[in-house]
Order: sequence, then C-alpha cells, then structure tokens
Amino acid sequence: MTPWAETDFRVVIGSTGIAYDPNKEEINRTKHGYSLESAVHLLQRLVFPVPSPLFMTTEPFEENGEVRHNHMTLDDGHVLFFVTTMRPGETVRVISLRRASDTEKELYLANAKALGYIP
Repeated sequence: MTPWAETDFRVVIGSTGIAYDPNKEEINRTKHGYSLESAVHLLQRLVFPVPSPLFMTTEPFEENGEVRHNHMTLDDGHVLFFVTTMRPGETVRVISLRRASDTEKELYLANAKALGYIP
C-alpha cells in the first residue's frame, strides 16, 4: 500500500514517466505558443538537485472524468501555467501549457516572494 492516492500528483525518482498526446502538441503550440514538450523540461526540474524557481501545485480537481492538477513555475522570465493528470505506471500526463494569466502571475509572484524565492 502506498502513502498516496492513485490520483495525487507525484514525481518518483526512477519511476515517473512524463507523457502527452502528440496529436494535441500542435494544437497547444498554436493556441498558447508553447510546446507540451516544454512541460516535460519543467517537470524534470523537480528531480534535479539544483536551485530552481518555485513550483506550485494545486489540490486535485475533477474535469472531463479525470483528476487533474494545475501547476505554475517560472521559466525564462515567464510564469507558466500547466495542467497534468496521473496515469498508470507513475506517468504524469501533460494536458496543457501556457503563460499564466495576470491574476495567476500575481498569485505566483506573491507566493514566491513570501517564501523567499524572490526579494
């Protein structure tokens, strides 16, 4: 028995895979200007022991019949917002990636400041 629910967002070193729908890749790139492959890079930063920006994850919510999580982090000076769901085999499935809205960006920056990530 694991200490987490099957739908909890998690990254397990040595076990977690990251996937996305290749058919949605071009749709996301056209709609939001970001490749879903970029989210793979952002998630990989969670497992490397190097200084990195704040990575925020929401409580789980249900949408389209699956449990999802929203995430925000900083990349190349931009606050990015993306959505994932957990799939079998410790696989994080990336659903969407885009720049954070102004409201989301303000929330991220306020938390990053409060936690000492930025002065």
